Amino acid sequence: MQDYVNFEGGILALMDNPGGFSIYNDDFSRFLRNEDFIYSKNDFGAFNIVQKINNKLDLNAYTIASANKMEMLEENTITYVNDRIGLNEYRETRNNNNLFFSLNKFQLRYIPNDREDLTYDAFVKTSNADALEQIYSETPENSNFINFQNEPTAIDFTQNLKYSKQFSFKHTSTVSIDYKFSKNNNTRNWIFDRPLFSGIIPFIEEEGTYELLQNTASRLNRGNLEIKHYWVLNNTTHIYPIVGTEFLDQQFHTWDAQVLNNGEINDFRNAGFNNDLDFQFVDSYAGFQYKVKLGKLILKPGLVYHFYLWNAIQSKEEITHNTKPVLLTDFDAEYELRSSVKLRMKYGLNSRFSDAANFSNRLRLTSFNRLFIGNEDLENELFHTASLSYYNFNVLKGIFINGNLNYNKRIQSVTNTTIIQGIDQITTAIYTDIPEETYSLSGSFSKKISNYKFTLQANGSLSNYQRIINNDQLNYESNIYGYISKMETSFKDLPNLEIGVQQRFNEFQSNNFYNSFEQVNPYAIIEYDFLNDFILKADYAYNLYKNKDSGDMNRFQLGNMSLYYNKEDRPWGFEIDVNNVFNTRFKRSNSFSQFIIADQRIYIQPRTILFKVSYNL
Repeated sequence: MQDYVNFEGGILALMDNPGGFSIYNDDFSRFLRNEDFIYSKNDFGAFNIVQKINNKLDLNAYTIASANKMEMLEENTITYVNDRIGLNEYRETRNNNNLFFSLNKFQLRYIPNDREDLTYDAFVKTSNADALEQIYSETPENSNFINFQNEPTAIDFTQNLKYSKQFSFKHTSTVSIDYKFSKNNNTRNWIFDRPLFSGIIPFIEEEGTYELLQNTASRLNRGNLEIKHYWVLNNTTHIYPIVGTEFLDQQFHTWDAQVLNNGEINDFRNAGFNNDLDFQFVDSYAGFQYKVKLGKLILKPGLVYHFYLWNAIQSKEEITHNTKPVLLTDFDAEYELRSSVKLRMKYGLNSRFSDAANFSNRLRLTSFNRLFIGNEDLENELFHTASLSYYNFNVLKGIFINGNLNYNKRIQSVTNTTIIQGIDQITTAIYTDIPEETYSLSGSFSKKISNYKFTLQANGSLSNYQRIINNDQLNYESNIYGYISKMETSFKDLPNLEIGVQQRFNEFQSNNFYNSFEQVNPYAIIEYDFLNDFILKADYAYNLYKNKDSGDMNRFQLGNMSLYYNKEDRPWGFEIDVNNVFNTRFKRSNSFSQFIIADQRIYIQPRTILFKVSYNL
């Protein structure tokens, strides 16, 4: 992960880029952090270059490529809570994945003088995979065995051109042009031991297994042009006019059919399957932000007018053509009590559109027990967001305090309504004004005394919302809260230790059920640089998991350690690295949704000992 950050320009470059830290959540970062496998083999290579071509032009580029083979095993005990309360399913899922991907970035930055700045970025991601998934599902009524062959390919090409010019002290303009092209194809081959969704999927009965062939393809072109002007009216008042337009053109195709034993194809089109959708969306917008400083208070209100136009054509027939104006507002206030103590409040009325997949109004199979159908009548989601944050940092007293309160309320949203029978689900996207609210609170307090630092962190989230299940509108409430208490040392010549405990509580309830989970994780991390040439690292975590509703408890330990040797000023380094010291078989966790409570066991790689040799040029 650290190499990836360095390739992106390092932590300082990410801090300068408002969206820089999003790389910690992108697909590649999640892949790097994934440790939930029973076997993994990687062939990995990377190259980057940072070159100052001349005093005005800088080049930054990299290529990362990886071929990965991974095997995973997961067991779930699932309780379906609907009109038949307490239906239980045991599900075992085995994955055997072969994945190749590449990431390529090219950046040129041209600064001809202290008033102009031109930056060009190009980013290309490619991937292809061959994945085999085996699912065994058992309920009191039925058992299913499914083989699922998955062969996805994807390419994603993004370009950005940004030009800024300062005409005078009072006037600066920025022009940004973005373009994205992506193409995704996925061929899925399902093998079932019995027909699924009888009465909906028109399987032809045969002896032996049933084969369903599915192809999903999408192609996207999206462009955005935005011009923003920074106008300094005086020392305490600024105004930022903005104008722009975004265009999206997307094709989305799905095909589901049965392959008969004699090789013939049983197409499901006449049963309401197979999407062939062309979707276009245009967002033209104009507005401004106004910034004023009143003593220690900075106010920044904004207003942006959007005009949406969208059109969808399904199988050469227009199914929707709409326009809609939306006026969005935002407000930002910051009060500086002193240089190290700040209070900030933010509010925004936000709008968001679904992509073509949600507008596709014909059926498609998304899981062995789930069918999905989109809806051509969808519109933009509209929701309020508000936050209040407090920051206090006192170097002399060694105190750091940070607190955040967030609120989110949906006015109009795209959500799913579900018909469930047994474990089979038919899900439809709908546009609704059903209320949904989320409150979240987080805070931390740190105190440093000499070489010791004590920290207490706490967080909580409360959600209230409604969903339509089996044509009934049900109320749901989800509460998630917890804390971390820890102590860290910062000695120069002694071992440094971080020791703490984390505790989390999950509560979920609806009209007809309640469930809660608790997890406690004491942990310790030690790092010791000794005899000038050795570095010892070790970490340990004890996990206690409890389902308070059933009384079920589970305990497991996770630990890793390494010893690194490098003689000062010598290029060679040697390391012994032991992963999963206690040879723990699986991790355990839980999750819940509107009608599912899942107890999950993810099997992990057994104890592994690595001997590493490095050479620093």
